[in-house]
Amino acid sequence: MVFPTLAREREGITRRARGAAAAALLAVALGYPPGGTPAAAVTPDAAAAATADGGAPCRDAAAGARRGRVEQLVVAARLSPHKSAEAGAQLGQVMGELRALQPDIEADFREAATPPGVERLTCALEDEEQLDAARVLLLSRLPDGMREEALGPGRAGVDQLRAELFRIGARARWYRLHRDSAVEESRAALSDPFVVAALAYRAALVVAVIALAVIVTRRRRRWMDAAWPVILRVVRRARAQRILESARSILAMFSGSLLLLATIWGVHRALGPDAAAVREVELAYGILLWYALYRLALAAMHGWIARRPSDLGAPIGEATSGKVLRSLRAVGRFALAVGLLVGAVEAATGRGYLYNTALRAASLGALLLGWVLIRWWRDDISDAYLRRHDEGTLASAVRKTRVRWYGFFVAVVALLALVLARMGRAGRRVLLGFDLTHRVLAFIFRKRLERRTDSAHPDGLARELPQDVLAHLSEEPLLDPTTGLDHYAGLDRFKASLAAWKDSRRIGSLLLVGGAGSGKTTWLVAAEREAPVPVVRVALDRRQLTAADVIATLGNALDAPPEARTGVEAFTAWLRLEPRRLLVLDDLEHLFLRGLEAWGAWEAFLEIVERSAPSIFWLCAIAEHPYRYLVFARGGATVFRTIVHLAPWSEQRLAELLTARTRASGYSVSYEDLVMDDDESTDRVQRELRTERDFARLLWDYAKGCPRVALHFWQRSLLVDDAHGERRLRVRLFRTPDEDELESLSEVERFVLASVVWHDSLTTDEAARSLGVDALPCQDALAKMVELGIIDDLRGRHRVTTRWQRAVSNYLVRKHLIQP
Repeated sequence: MVFPTLAREREGITRRARGAAAAALLAVALGYPPGGTPAAAVTPDAAAAATADGGAPCRDAAAGARRGRVEQLVVAARLSPHKSAEAGAQLGQVMGELRALQPDIEADFREAATPPGVERLTCALEDEEQLDAARVLLLSRLPDGMREEALGPGRAGVDQLRAELFRIGARARWYRLHRDSAVEESRAALSDPFVVAALAYRAALVVAVIALAVIVTRRRRRWMDAAWPVILRVVRRARAQRILESARSILAMFSGSLLLLATIWGVHRALGPDAAAVREVELAYGILLWYALYRLALAAMHGWIARRPSDLGAPIGEATSGKVLRSLRAVGRFALAVGLLVGAVEAATGRGYLYNTALRAASLGALLLGWVLIRWWRDDISDAYLRRHDEGTLASAVRKTRVRWYGFFVAVVALLALVLARMGRAGRRVLLGFDLTHRVLAFIFRKRLERRTDSAHPDGLARELPQDVLAHLSEEPLLDPTTGLDHYAGLDRFKASLAAWKDSRRIGSLLLVGGAGSGKTTWLVAAEREAPVPVVRVALDRRQLTAADVIATLGNALDAPPEARTGVEAFTAWLRLEPRRLLVLDDLEHLFLRGLEAWGAWEAFLEIVERSAPSIFWLCAIAEHPYRYLVFARGGATVFRTIVHLAPWSEQRLAELLTARTRASGYSVSYEDLVMDDDESTDRVQRELRTERDFARLLWDYAKGCPRVALHFWQRSLLVDDAHGERRLRVRLFRTPDEDELESLSEVERFVLASVVWHDSLTTDEAARSLGVDALPCQDALAKMVELGIIDDLRGRHRVTTRWQRAVSNYLVRKHLIQP
């Protein structure tokens, strides 16, 4: 019989779907468009042919004719278009057929004591189910106006309610009528050995799932405590350990709720598809699933409260945390009750009138819950608003109505204001997560400062700063990394590579790549301090273009005997016999030159690195633009097993660097000269703090994350505050070089400047050889740029000055001579 179980109902639905598909094909053959076939176009014979195998037999002539009409209405309902008046007309026909069917079902219930009566009742209940499914389907396809009327309190809504209540009553009466027969059928089924075997198999699976859940529940903490030391021995990296520690705490917090959820899912799967498809089992599974999710949400609430800091950075107080937990528990219980109610109604009557009524009741319940929560938190909302906004119309209203009954509505408005402010801050944090947003804000801040004529130095020169300030803000590399900011990206990779090389026969090599002023030299010094083997530093202070030059430089640093300096093979053979050492080479770009026949030294160096294993670990550094050319011309430096790229520093890191260096000098810093007076919403201290943050962003933007450039212009932003004592510095807007001066460079001068950047540093002869021009034009170009302050001259070797680094980079990018 179809009515008692959902599994058999689904079989009927599948058969009706096949009938609907056949009717659709017939409609197309007759010339009606799919989805728009009127009910009259589907003949009873066609509907009967399309659903010849559907439902229980109806031997009575009147019942057979009714079955034909029902199938015709069901097929028409499935083909009805969405949001059309035709669906409304079809719903009227379905409701009429349902009203006509209800007296027949009542009469059949009275005659259900005889087998013919049971057969007629089964046939009638099948027809009622099909009509009810068509009714629910048509409700979802009604136009909005007609749908509101059908689900409202009017006559149409009452008709829907009566149909659903009759369906619930008929189902209950059917269960009571056939309760004893269902028991007898179950006993008869248990006499079949195959049925018994299937039941035993499913029962064993259910018991196994429950037993496994009980064992894991009792022993999970013991297993986690025992596995943790093993994990720490396997995972040695500190960052990975911190991530695993966080995962461990989260797992400990949610393990009980997750086990309950997994057990419910496992038992449902173990029951098998046939048992799981029974309506009662599905309903029970839905209820338990909702409860498990509720437990999981409660665990998340407890964890959030325990870890959530207050505005002062301390954990939330006990009273407040208790109120938060109470509120979240109320919300969770309300959501659980709504989920259970809506799920039960949907299982009983589908998404019809009662289902929509339950949703409306849930909406009203949510409003009531919101009213209760605001009553609980009314004083806290008022206090929070007054802490943030002590003045203003709303603040005055909050203060005056705290003890009044209508203060509830003022608290609602204050809550909305706090929520909008919080959303604004969250949106700001999201936008500030993009570098482009930071750069736009820095540009706006600079333009606002430039409109104030007194905010900048009269020139770009550094003021007379005390020597202790200049010493702490020096642009030179730190010889003692412990005195600076502990920020050496990729140093853990060096430690791992060095540890792996120390006791093996593998090649040990790491190449550090970074732009000018990015901290390569300081990074190398920090790496030297981590080395457990002797360290030898090799100075590549001049260009070396032949194999003999490289062997001579390395031989002098390592005190190689004369016979080992005769060639690459002899030198590497001598190196392999030496004790293990760490060899540090900075300025590796001095081993090649852009141009023809300028790769001898580089090729010899690669061969030495490759053949010197395992006695030497090669720690080398190269500038960014020479490395890019190396990748373009030679495919990179494949001999190096590890390559670390120094990325530009973040805004926060640069701000920490400048603050730490300045604080170490013993001077305080004042931003009073840069504070904007047009914003009176906060006090001056808050405005000065905001100005400090904006100025740090401005420095970061102009320096493009380069610490040396940031230190350079930070120096040129400071003045000694004589009016308030010698230990105070005032910040003014720094002057930047005029990039228009670079536009006056001739073509030769432009390429000479690009060649300096390509190689990081150049002599006159190296520039001439690289560009393939005479030495005199290169000498004149370099001399002119030295006079302009664009490059400097360090014993004949030229390099772009820190002051002009940003301007030169922008200029050469615009001229397509370097890549951004």
